[in-house]
Amino acid sequence: MDSGLKPEKLNLDARSPEATEMLKYWLRCFEAYLNSSETEVDGPRKLSLLHARLGHRLSSVIEKATTYEKAIEILQKRFVKPIDEVHARHLLSTCGQRSGET
Repeated sequence: MDSGLKPEKLNLDARSPEATEMLKYWLRCFEAYLNSSETEVDGPRKLSLLHARLGHRLSSVIEKATTYEKAIEILQKRFVKPIDEVHARHLLSTCGQRSGET
């Protein structure tokens, strides 16, 4: 694996407004790191590498995950919040045209 692609340890707070974007970016970097290996990385090794690149708080969150896919699912449930469609529609319907906009 290319050590230049090795992502930093992930330490996120679920209440952070940037948590979703940071997790998505970090996962893309982590996948690029895994794909940089000359040999394919199998599931158990992926899971152990994931544990190694997470901070201690997040590592404890996924400790019960038995597969890499399950661990990623747990992280996404924790940090990727669903879009509130009702609120988004309200914002769209109440927005006004600003000066300078056509």
